Amino acid sequence: MKNLKWFLITLLFLNASRMMAQKSDTTKSHRHGHHAAMYGIPDLTEDQKKKIKDLKTPLHKEILPLKNQLEEKKAHLKTLQTADKADLKSINTTIDEMTQLQSQIMKKRAAHTQAVRALLTDEQRIAFDMKTSSGRKPHHLPHQYRKMSYERRRG
Repeated sequence: MKNLKWFLITLLFLNASRMMAQKSDTTKSHRHGHHAAMYGIPDLTEDQKKKIKDLKTPLHKEILPLKNQLEEKKAHLKTLQTADKADLKSINTTIDEMTQLQSQIMKKRAAHTQAVRALLTDEQRIAFDMKTSSGRKPHHLPHQYRKMSYERRRG
């Protein structure tokens, strides 16, 4: 009887862990599947999908160097801030430079968002706008914003 009890408990745990793994796989495939159904926009035509995809590549090419520069500035700022004799003027200048880079990235993303919106029907635009303003961070936001959001949820 004791062996049967342990066997059933083990079977229960194995089944539960298998179900959790399946749910995790489903969540991952949904989250990463074709960029969450192309920004969560319903009923996209093939032409719309192609045009949206064609908008992404130039955006990423423009933003990548800016993001790289921003990461360099972050490292430089950390160096300045941890120096034995911190130079506040240099720290402030670096912060200003970082702010300019972030502003450029945000403006490019805003232009991209408006270009995508221009391709959509009224119904699609409503779904797109609701998805991007729902408090959930869209996949195309800067890494630091997604990271901050993750840290807040963990915290």
